[in-house]
Amino acid sequence: MSCCGLGGRQAALLSHFSAALEKADGEQQIRMLFPMYTVSLEVFFGMRELQPHEALKAQGLLSRFDARMGNAAFVSHQWLGVDHPDPEGKQMRILQAALQHAMSDMEHIPLDIMTQVVIPTLKPMPTSELRTAPLFLWYDYFSCPQCRAGEQTDLSKAISSIPVYVAQCTFFFVVCPVLEGEASVLSPITWSRRGWCRLERACCELGQKQPWIVVKGPKSLEQVRCPAASMGSGPVGEGEFSLAEDKTKLAPLLLPMLRRALRRYLQDQDFVGFRLLLNEQSVYLRELGVEEFCKPVPSSASSGSRVQSFVVEEFLHQNGFSSVCERDSGGWLPLHYAALSGDEQVVQGLLARRANPNQKTTKDQQHLGLPRLVSALAISSFFRHHDAMQVLISARAKLTSSKATLTPLIAAAVANSPEAVRRLCDARCSPHHRNLLGSTAFEVACAHNSTEAMEELYLQTGGRGIDMSLTLHCAIMHHGGTAPVVQRLVEWKADVNDQSFTWWKLGVRLVLVAKHQALQYRLGSTSPMLPKMMYHSSRGATPLMMTILTSQHEGAAALVAAGARLDLRHSGGWNAEDFAKDQPVPDFLQKAFKGSVEECRRVAAAALRQALVEL
Repeated sequence: MSCCGLGGRQAALLSHFSAALEKADGEQQIRMLFPMYTVSLEVFFGMRELQPHEALKAQGLLSRFDARMGNAAFVSHQWLGVDHPDPEGKQMRILQAALQHAMSDMEHIPLDIMTQVVIPTLKPMPTSELRTAPLFLWYDYFSCPQCRAGEQTDLSKAISSIPVYVAQCTFFFVVCPVLEGEASVLSPITWSRRGWCRLERACCELGQKQPWIVVKGPKSLEQVRCPAASMGSGPVGEGEFSLAEDKTKLAPLLLPMLRRALRRYLQDQDFVGFRLLLNEQSVYLRELGVEEFCKPVPSSASSGSRVQSFVVEEFLHQNGFSSVCERDSGGWLPLHYAALSGDEQVVQGLLARRANPNQKTTKDQQHLGLPRLVSALAISSFFRHHDAMQVLISARAKLTSSKATLTPLIAAAVANSPEAVRRLCDARCSPHHRNLLGSTAFEVACAHNSTEAMEELYLQTGGRGIDMSLTLHCAIMHHGGTAPVVQRLVEWKADVNDQSFTWWKLGVRLVLVAKHQALQYRLGSTSPMLPKMMYHSSRGATPLMMTILTSQHEGAAALVAAGARLDLRHSGGWNAEDFAKDQPVPDFLQKAFKGSVEECRRVAAAALRQALVEL
């Protein structure tokens, strides 16, 4: 995004910013402390078991990656065991099958559903990009030494080099099928909560914006382009760590990446990207004990100015704005960036200078996962800046909007923030309000697996006026196909065998979208998930059918455990097992199709126990 059209002040600031960042970057470089070992795709396809770094190195199967060799792919995943990431090779075989499927059978890797909904103009990635050059895989177990003795071991050096490894990669794979580990059930949700996985995701976001490809099964791949609105959002410091002291290692890794990314935006003349990241630092560094964020140049404001005036002048100066009412080429005003930063003093100061709290953004922001027509209150709610929210609420910012998809309360639901929900409802925001697409905050909370926000919204409504069966369908059509969401909705009287879903229940706009998408599917558009989902859901598909279609296998196990019938068919004649014919499913579901549901009950119970431990 070009910064053409910037005034003289902004152009002058650009050179100041870049020079200051060059100096800071030189003081704290991100260096590769251990070589980047990879395996070729051919070697990976030939593996029958996952061997450690030392074994593969002794066999001569590792390659020290150099960009002249081809392309590299970083593989992010959770460990299934304590001492081995994949003791039975389940994860490895799924990744092997998925890569072979992508290389041989797929023309495009489809966008995930939330990306299609938030930014419908984005296009899927052609799989030809995977074949343009030889492909090499970086995977922690065989790329990093596994000896753990001492602080300055090669393993610790390799871990400190993760940001460089990710930056060297052309692709970023997230391998997160639903699998039973030694002590827990692993899933896309558990991957997104792990602190080290969040660090790897942050490296991808702050690096070269590699395609982020999620592998949920042997034939289930999707590309995530709006991580904040899809799986994987959340600050690194709020992630889960097996060792609490690991968190102290993260700030020294993140700060240089932030500085380098800020410099890159300026070098690319992307001033909007610079502003977004400059103000998003408070989110990236949350809970990491960092008190001072990167501020490239000192303020030009007089030190004798009043405090409020000083902070506003500094904010405008750092962001390259000339006035509080200046809208940049990204469609954002200074107040929107202040809401993103969460600095309540700046928000208060801008309001004191007559910034309008009800003006909305005019363009979407793919990186943040935000559509257009978003208010400052919705932005602060989305990023859980509760004090900034309160300032805007006190300034009489509008609490609802029928012309926006991301209202403040829906933003709180996506962010899983019960505190934001409470503050908005205390200000008399109706929890039953529907957005432009006809969705309520409760439905959205369920769809995003936002269990804490879901509980708070249920308390605020008392459960009145909520169609729980409709909500179950809404949840499963997005990312709410998890055991905790399914169990809670069943406790609130959702019918696991409901076949009454129609898009009319959500409003005429979604009816039109659904008809268009279903027509695409009938005309042969079989790759994107959205047309498939809208076609089958409108034909009387049960929640169980939809969990299998969307590869939410933990939710499928929970539905079976709650009494979901496997013999029901929708109006096209399909039953649940038919949805698995072209979409391989885990053994526990295969056994359920044959009449044995005990494995599903065990998986669902294990996932629920794990969720309770995390809470």
